[in-house]
Amino acid sequence: MSSTIQAALVSSSQDKHLVESGEIPFPQITDDEILIKAVAFAANPTDWKHIAFKIAKPGDISGSDVSGIVFHVGKNVKGFAEGDIVSTFVRGGVSPEKGGFAEYVIASPVSTIKYAGPFEKGPLTPSKEYPAGPIDSYEGAASVTLGLVTVTLSFAHSLKLKADSNKAILIWSGATATGILAIQLAKLLFGLKVITTASPKHHDFLKSLGADAVFDYKDPEVVSKIRKYAQGSIAYGFDTISEEATFQALYDATEGSENVALDNLLGLDGSSIKTKPGRHVSFGKTLAYLVFGKSVSMGAEFKFTPEILDEYNQLWPKVLEVVPQLKHHKLKVLQPGFTSASEALNLLQSGKVSGEKIVWRAQI
Repeated sequence: MSSTIQAALVSSSQDKHLVESGEIPFPQITDDEILIKAVAFAANPTDWKHIAFKIAKPGDISGSDVSGIVFHVGKNVKGFAEGDIVSTFVRGGVSPEKGGFAEYVIASPVSTIKYAGPFEKGPLTPSKEYPAGPIDSYEGAASVTLGLVTVTLSFAHSLKLKADSNKAILIWSGATATGILAIQLAKLLFGLKVITTASPKHHDFLKSLGADAVFDYKDPEVVSKIRKYAQGSIAYGFDTISEEATFQALYDATEGSENVALDNLLGLDGSSIKTKPGRHVSFGKTLAYLVFGKSVSMGAEFKFTPEILDEYNQLWPKVLEVVPQLKHHKLKVLQPGFTSASEALNLLQSGKVSGEKIVWRAQI
């Protein structure tokens, strides 16, 4: 076996490409890690943001989402074996040894999903788009792991969801990749009434995933319509866009409900919210990287505490049980190979991706 592997590395000059293919030493895992031979990759906004915001250094391995086959298992790792089909979420853009866009990927068991057997579908055809559907391909598996870790951490720690069919969760922008997973988990695991927002073209699809009511987020009366529908039943709010305006809308739409927990994914702490006296609302901020056991600074400060991982680990096994029932987002398939990592990040950074996940295979 070669002493080096190929990976998508942060470019030293980013005028044209955020990442470029390069060689790195064959990775070595600790006793608590898994080594995965990569089969497919998916791109996420955090990948290009790590580079554009100067968190990543030239030579760091980019990438967060990957699926493949377990190649080696650390001696302290339980529940995984060589040959297992898996998908995993890692933090790319912070190390020249660890990252998702590589031939072999160092992964943590805490963010790795094992699948029951061979996927039904072979390689998806490049330059094609595939509709949302069951996780039955390596590309589909690669597309969901970061989202599932994020939603699990939010539901377990920030929002502390409880099963109650009389309570509702409001998911702002349910048609995002994270939003469709949140809708499914809120319904499957907690039996909550699910209210969400999206463009009208997505309404039927989101209802098929479990949403009870979907409202057009561009409707100037969307906030009042949600309040009227909810009748004070909203206990939780989850903002998948996480801009000040959407977080404010989430807060406003839950007026009339008591003891509401709200969460977002980009570090908003509620200080920007125009609050109303007498309301009992808690504000959370979720960052998936906290499952790796360390505090993170990314514009906002995300402090790790042991209870974060404890609460996550209580819910994560239940999430794994329902993975066979979940649907992934629509997939846009690029050509195999690490040059597609550069194309994918450029597409995301330029805002040319909407309502789909970009995926591609390792070089065949």
